[in-house]
Amino acid sequence: MLSQSPPAAPRRPLSIVAKIIIVTVGVFLLQLLTRRPQGDSLAFEWLAIERDLVFSYGQVWRLLTYAFVHSETQLLHIGCNMLGLFFLGRIVAQTLGEREFLWVYLTSAVFSGIVQSCSMAIFRSPGQDWVLGASGAVCAVFVLFALHYPRMKLYFFGILPIEARWLLVVAVAWDGFGYLGLVPSLFAGDGAKVGHAAHLGGLTFGFLYFQWNMNFSRWWDRFAGRLTEAPKPRSNLKVYNPGSQPEVDYSAKVDDILEKISTHGEASLTDRERRILTQASQHLKSTRS
Repeated sequence: MLSQSPPAAPRRPLSIVAKIIIVTVGVFLLQLLTRRPQGDSLAFEWLAIERDLVFSYGQVWRLLTYAFVHSETQLLHIGCNMLGLFFLGRIVAQTLGEREFLWVYLTSAVFSGIVQSCSMAIFRSPGQDWVLGASGAVCAVFVLFALHYPRMKLYFFGILPIEARWLLVVAVAWDGFGYLGLVPSLFAGDGAKVGHAAHLGGLTFGFLYFQWNMNFSRWWDRFAGRLTEAPKPRSNLKVYNPGSQPEVDYSAKVDDILEKISTHGEASLTDRERRILTQASQHLKSTRS
């Protein structure tokens, strides 16, 4: 008699935070594989921000790709960024929805890169100025975490428990004074500098996103909808007769919408799905009264 093994449990799809970390680590491995005996790797030279290459030669893709490049000699650079993204990003992604989180992460990286590049253009130093690392985007994620959960305790350097709101104050002060050159550049070896302007850009972006209640997913859906949906013809005026209208079954639609909220977050809902939830709520109240 043949015994049948139980069916394997379906694999949970990777979260957006895990995917970002995998891509970042993959780029880091590419840096190591393309590293040359003298000088930086080819991946570094093509992806990191360099002030003159952006402004003089129009290589604007660097304003995004720099966030996936890290120091090839200081493992703390990529290690700290990815640890912060792992622990804070998962909670923020659950709060915003995974699709919206990806928009926030990439947009904040570009915003931080622009701020740092403009700072380097204004306060020019001789030679080449390079910028790399996900710190600006991670700072934006940290701000959103601290604003959504201000009293949640985080462990500073893994030892000292501090509420997120006070740790945010410390981060703003450290990067503010660091930008002015009033604090030392910790954890930056080999003559490198900390991109305080990029950090401040990420902190500012996260604050504005929260304060202005932004929603990139909804904005994009509306923009794409205007491009793809043809205008609907006006329907003839009809007289509403309650007795002739069939009762609407909302249960299946509401279940699908709730499942979408559980998977992608409330920010992923379209205006039509929000109207269905409102109508279902009103219908439920009327049946109970």
